[in-house]
Amino acid sequence: KAALEAVTTGEVGALVAGVDYNAYSSKAKGEPIDIYYPAGGTVVNPRPAMILKTAPNMDNAKAFVDYLFSDEAQELVAKAYLLPGRSDVKCDSRSNLEDIPQIKPDWEKMMAEASEDSAKVNELCSANNG
Repeated sequence: KAALEAVTTGEVGALVAGVDYNAYSSKAKGEPIDIYYPAGGTVVNPRPAMILKTAPNMDNAKAFVDYLFSDEAQELVAKAYLLPGRSDVKCDSRSNLEDIPQIKPDWEKMMAEASEDSAKVNELCSANNG
């Protein structure tokens, strides 16, 4: 709720995951709020579904990922004010992905920087624990 208030009062101009859900949920409850995406665009961060190689039950893990992308699960996601992972499933209760102005990030650069930062954090943690 604090993150939502920061966005709606203009204190923060960035939208982050979860804020959309809170805003659309509040709007559906009748709260006098509306959602505006910056005209210059926002970054929509994908949420990958993956299975670890060390998963103890690979068949169940694969079945769960298959379910995540099923018609039933994607409809549940759309009804929960979240963006579905499939472009053929549309939301009636929120903006769809194609309606949101987007900034195209350089994911390779971002991942390279994240990897460098993670390595530094791991190094610091190792130094403090060793």
